[in-house]
Amino acid sequence: YYIVNNQYQKPKNLFLNGPVTTLPKSLLLNLDQPDQDALSFSSSIIVSGKTGPKKDVLISTDTNDLVIQSKIDGSFSVVLDLDEGINRIAVAVFDLNGDSRVAERTVYFSKEKI
Repeated sequence: YYIVNNQYQKPKNLFLNGPVTTLPKSLLLNLDQPDQDALSFSSSIIVSGKTGPKKDVLISTDTNDLVIQSKIDGSFSVVLDLDEGINRIAVAVFDLNGDSRVAERTVYFSKEKI
């Protein structure tokens, strides 16, 4: 009679070897400041958040575009000048695969305190 020992035979199905690809890394963008619909009495505001390390971060307003790079821990921060009235702020980050994440905030700037 014969004894079959499957333990030492190579699997014929390659999927039995395990995953063939690594799990996709998701592109992260968390915007900490400013809050949505914030009211500011100062002509400038801090825009800060977190993304992947050393990523280019595009910050756009109705009147200005700015590109900064996140730090090694992924954090970023910049002071933005505000126009009187409604300010729409869009923060975008892109990776080498062409994926992108966008976060938007609206900030109201008033010179007169209510």
